[in-house]
Amino acid sequence: MTGLLGRLYRAVVPEPVRKSIRAWLILSRGFGHFRSLREHACVASDGTPLPWYTYPAIEYLEQLDLSQLSVFEYGSGNSTRYWARRCARVVSVEDNRDWYEKVRPGLPAHVDYLFVEGVADYTGAIRRTGQKFDIIAIDGNYRQECAHVALAHLNPGGFIILDNSDWHERSAAVLLGSDLLHVSMAGFGPLLHHTWATSFYFSREARLKPRHARHPMYGTGSHRRVEAQQRGEQA
Repeated sequence: MTGLLGRLYRAVVPEPVRKSIRAWLILSRGFGHFRSLREHACVASDGTPLPWYTYPAIEYLEQLDLSQLSVFEYGSGNSTRYWARRCARVVSVEDNRDWYEKVRPGLPAHVDYLFVEGVADYTGAIRRTGQKFDIIAIDGNYRQECAHVALAHLNPGGFIILDNSDWHERSAAVLLGSDLLHVSMAGFGPLLHHTWATSFYFSREARLKPRHARHPMYGTGSHRRVEAQQRGEQA
């Protein structure tokens, strides 16, 4: 905000309030939180589909080159469209018929979208593929049972994602009891007005490739600086 209006704004509105408004704008506009609420869908500010994970978890995934990786996900939705855009192969399993019919149209050919019913068929769907996967996302029903099965179907070098891990402590305990490396990313995310946790469980052989030459990339709403500027200021 510049000119007379900007000077008036700075004169009338205290600095802490201005900074708080700026933070709200980053969440609302930068991350697309307001748009997700308005459309009642997990989307970014430009309408691109997002998984229903915390924004820190999504920002982390955006840093990675996933283009050659395979994904199996328990639970479907805009996450399925997100993985389809980012990964080489996606297998997604859903047990809600109405939701399945809503998500299915328009999915690309490299997505194998499965409808199953019952605990055994749902959790065992990954077994029936006869394959292992680089990424296994657990964000549907029967999460504790899915966590047990997922451990046997993770490729060396891959990782498991458990969303709402702070709510599903028994599911998290299954993965924490394995030999995987654990990182939780708590914060706000699409659609909700409270924070939660999305957790990653990495194989010890994980060597994930960055998506861009610069790594890490600037985050949404970050203050952009370069090392040359910092050295100049320190000098």
